[in-house]
Amino acid sequence: MKNLILSVFCFATALIYSQQPATLATVVERGITQKTQLAQDSPVKNLPFKNIGPSIMSGRVVDFAVNPNNPIEFYVGYASGGLWYTNNNGTSFTPVLDSSPTQNVGCVSVDWQNGTIWVGTGEVNASRSSYAGIGLLKSDDRYL
Repeated sequence: MKNLILSVFCFATALIYSQQPATLATVVERGITQKTQLAQDSPVKNLPFKNIGPSIMSGRVVDFAVNPNNPIEFYVGYASGGLWYTNNNGTSFTPVLDSSPTQNVGCVSVDWQNGTIWVGTGEVNASRSSYAGIGLLKSDDRYL
């Protein structure tokens, strides 16, 4: 009986302390505000930077959306590398979320006829490398 009680106690303790609590929305918003303020106060804010491709930022592709009428045109979402667009079958990519408060992408959906795109931010990954999101982003001009 002692072994059973000890086993249940150890199992319950492991369950209680095994997961970190979810990040509160206020903490995420405070981080976004701080990031914006730091960018505005940065001594290098006027230096031109150019993204040269998604392989530099992140390698894990989490979703993509292909135009059914033009299969060489598509969007690719990267776990922590933002959303990228190509219309030449991936020969070159254009970043489309550079002004977004997050680069963490979990899913992408495009209404190709009406030009609407939805980007689910954040990415759940069971291997302890998940990225927090800020909700759903929507654009009626496909971010172009």
